[in-house]
Amino acid sequence: MPRSGVALALVAAVFFGVSGVVAADAFAEVDPVQLAQIRSVGAALILGAVAYRRRDVSTGGRLGELAALGGVLAVVTVAFYVAIDRLGVGPGVTVQFLGPVVVLVWMAVVQGRPVPPFAWAGAAMAVGGTALVNRAWDLGVVDPVGIVAGAVAAVAFAAYLILGERLGRRLSGLSVTAHGFAFSGLIWVVMAPVSVPSVSTRVWLELAWVVVGGTAVPFLLEIAAVRRADAGRVGVAATSEPAVAALVAWMVLGQALTVVQLVGVGLVVAGVATIQFLTASVAPDVPPDVI
Repeated sequence: MPRSGVALALVAAVFFGVSGVVAADAFAEVDPVQLAQIRSVGAALILGAVAYRRRDVSTGGRLGELAALGGVLAVVTVAFYVAIDRLGVGPGVTVQFLGPVVVLVWMAVVQGRPVPPFAWAGAAMAVGGTALVNRAWDLGVVDPVGIVAGAVAAVAFAAYLILGERLGRRLSGLSVTAHGFAFSGLIWVVMAPVSVPSVSTRVWLELAWVVVGGTAVPFLLEIAAVRRADAGRVGVAATSEPAVAALVAWMVLGQALTVVQLVGVGLVVAGVATIQFLTASVAPDVPPDVI
């Protein structure tokens, strides 16, 4: 069972990684806000239907926290899309994956929970790797807007993990995810004018992939994964996403990374995997990914 859970998490990471590449290509005809709205509303409809069919729609008296989770999902989605649009897929995904580092600091400083020394070493690796991926030493190539967007996505990702941990003690992963996207979709409908984008057939197919193959399917895979393997193993498997995204972006979009940047991606993957394995901070019934 643990092996099948890890395998499902790896497949989910591939779906998430490919989704970032598909979204980046779609930005030629839709902007990040439009795509965030389409993704949230579409995922809410699909995951809500699955939750309703399984009779798993209880809020457990946590409606306010679920609404907050929806707000976090709305922020992390648009910030992530801005980051990959400005920085490229590989660097954008990598910056966002600093979320577990933020969770580590939260655990130690706010919650007062003991953190293994090797987890801090993993955090240092992840931060250093992010600096390499984004060539922090060369201010001439650094995109400040993209970096800020990535940082916002990382903090929002951390907030998702922290809220998910709290909600996962009372609700199933499917209920948490379905309600989160329902509130996220509602926020985007209120915040941004709803309109049918005038795009090519190719981009319509890409939008459909982002909603189905890039959101609903991998979330359901991760929900299945955490039922078969512990959160630490699933979290480690999920950290393969930046490497997958960077590879697919290079193959499909021609967004090649230098050797130094590839080393940076590797450090981030190794660092975050270390944190996830040692802390397993995500509740056992909550999927550890949002992108």
